[in-house]
Amino acid sequence: MSLAASARAEPRTRTLADRLLAAIPLLSVFFWICVLYMWEAWRHGSPWLFGDELQMTQLSRAIADTGHAARRGQSYSPDTLYPYFTAPAWLIHNVRHGYSTAKYIDVITMTSTMFWTYGLARFVVGRRAALFAGAGSVLIPSLTFSSMLVPENVAYPYAALCFFLMAGAFVRRTTWWVSGAVVASLLAPLVRRELLAIPAAFVLTGLFILWRSPQAGRWRARWGRPDWLGFVVLVVGAAVLVSAVMGNQSHEWLVATRLYKHRMFTYGLWAWGAVVIELGVFPVLAALTSLWPAPGESFHPELRAFRSLSLAGLITFGWYTAVKASYLSTVFGTYVVERNLMYVIPLLLVGTAVWLERRSVHPAALAVSGIAVLYVVLKTPYGLLVGSHFYSQAPGAALIEWLNRTSVGLTPTDAKVLLVLILLAAVAVLLVPRYIPRAGLSLALAVAAFVLVWGSVGAVAGASASNASSRDDLSNIHGDPTWLDEQTHGAPALYLGQQIQDPNSEQLLEFWNRSLKAVWSLDGTAPGPGPTLTPNVRGIHGALYPDPHYPYAVAEPGIDVVGSVVATHAHKAGGGFQRWTLYRVAEPLRLRYAVTGLYADGWSGPNDTAYTRYSTAGDRAGTMRVLVSWRQWPGPNSAKVTVLMGRLAIGPDKQPAIGKITEVRTWRIRAKQSKTFALRAPGPQFRFEVHVSPKFMPAQLVSTSSDRRELGAQVQYNFTSSPRRHR
Repeated sequence: MSLAASARAEPRTRTLADRLLAAIPLLSVFFWICVLYMWEAWRHGSPWLFGDELQMTQLSRAIADTGHAARRGQSYSPDTLYPYFTAPAWLIHNVRHGYSTAKYIDVITMTSTMFWTYGLARFVVGRRAALFAGAGSVLIPSLTFSSMLVPENVAYPYAALCFFLMAGAFVRRTTWWVSGAVVASLLAPLVRRELLAIPAAFVLTGLFILWRSPQAGRWRARWGRPDWLGFVVLVVGAAVLVSAVMGNQSHEWLVATRLYKHRMFTYGLWAWGAVVIELGVFPVLAALTSLWPAPGESFHPELRAFRSLSLAGLITFGWYTAVKASYLSTVFGTYVVERNLMYVIPLLLVGTAVWLERRSVHPAALAVSGIAVLYVVLKTPYGLLVGSHFYSQAPGAALIEWLNRTSVGLTPTDAKVLLVLILLAAVAVLLVPRYIPRAGLSLALAVAAFVLVWGSVGAVAGASASNASSRDDLSNIHGDPTWLDEQTHGAPALYLGQQIQDPNSEQLLEFWNRSLKAVWSLDGTAPGPGPTLTPNVRGIHGALYPDPHYPYAVAEPGIDVVGSVVATHAHKAGGGFQRWTLYRVAEPLRLRYAVTGLYADGWSGPNDTAYTRYSTAGDRAGTMRVLVSWRQWPGPNSAKVTVLMGRLAIGPDKQPAIGKITEVRTWRIRAKQSKTFALRAPGPQFRFEVHVSPKFMPAQLVSTSSDRRELGAQVQYNFTSSPRRHR
């Protein structure tokens, strides 16, 4: 009997088979979620989030080709390791296959977040609750990024890995755990700049644990009022010192914390509002409430470490997001930047798992957390989110965006009411087990199902919206998007455009064709990312320099390159289709003629328009016809049109100009009018300029127009050379 009792008392050693069997549920969930996101990635036909995706592609391709990061041939140091991670995919020269490989790598990597979230949860809850946290961390709209070539695909799982290692370091306190956490935290900012918050969270977690240690508690017990006052002064002084050091190192920090503190608060809350929407309210409320010990809760060092880590992570990422949002509002625009805050989602899901398993909360903590979440819900700018198709800075809004697009017709007010109702229900659910313990398990199962369904529907809605944007963007290039590579057989080509208002078509052309090596414009409107150039003109015969000596050039309409036409290809521009022309360049790189200052729909812009002729057939003169039109403009205004003609000269800025004016024509244009000016060109090299004054903005004059461009007139140029004289 004693031997039997002893045998029963001995813990059973877990074999490898036991571990594999225990991992089957987790691996199964991972597999099926990967299948879902790979299917969505397969339906995602082309990048559309330019220039993020194009820049990451440029860097990855350069690394694959040369081993060094570069944009359009110029060395560049990325602020993320993501391009190095996806570079192997671009060793596949076929763009379609390389793109598909990169997407599938991203799906597997980003979905792996659930393993680290599961491991983090296992420090404080059992397997089932941990499985919920792991699955919940990837069944969210933010996983829409897994079909896109963006750094979040590596940064999100890496942040979860860091949280897991940091928790292990503070719970296990062994050399391996501590070393792993320290190394991972120090490398975090290299993975993605937003992960600067990781080492800060590591330090802050240690301070929180130290503060709550028994030794610190006994020390504080001896403090009097002067000691507490001194401590507060010390903390404030340390905060000021840290802010001063960060302000000296970071311009963004300096601008946000010294000049726009109110924006930090407001825009930071907006980002939290998007997180609340993404998770369906309950996980945020439950996670905040779980930061406080529940009544009668026994002490667990693992739970104390997780609470310290969770609080530190929420503070550091929340602060970083607030600084980033405030700074962006001064240089780009006002955004809901949930994209910088999404990294706390694993912490919130593990906090929710704590409640699912224990089903006990502190009423005071619930009251404080409920008020905080309610304030965030009421202050979220639903008007910015609901009306979007897919708000890439705040993917968490995908579900309410979808509800707005469908027959439900969810308005911003409806969205706010819906979330307030969910919040009230969440408060009730968190309180019920305290008074009706038997209902606790049923409520926990219902809550887990709600959170996973809300996140899954949002993830599918986000992917569907993103895929629709992908299809729409790809339709900008008619037919095969890799047409340029097929024509050049990989030989380098130059892009040359003018008045590039919407860079989408050019960026798609560059992504799908690896032979496009440089992007130039005649007027400084060439789009990034990466270096661009406005070439100088060497003499009146149209030679451009610096000459890259590329054998091919792709030109927009109105730009004629000296050489032979190899192919043309249609693309969307200005509300219709235009054609790129691919030239086999006749060295040196020269222009026959060029039109500048015209948008794709033919309207002249704020700098007016010009036609420059560098050469004609047989150096013959000819007749220039210039059509100036307001036939499509019904507005009440009028303007003076001045047409200048003269001999071509190259100005001190190395750009074409009129050297000597040979003729001037003027006319006052009104709505629905047009006029054609016919003038004799003064030789084979000449320049025409059309000036319209004053300019106008359609949206300011006609209530039905949304066009906010500064326009002159629609202008068309037509040159006819004189017939050759017979002797």
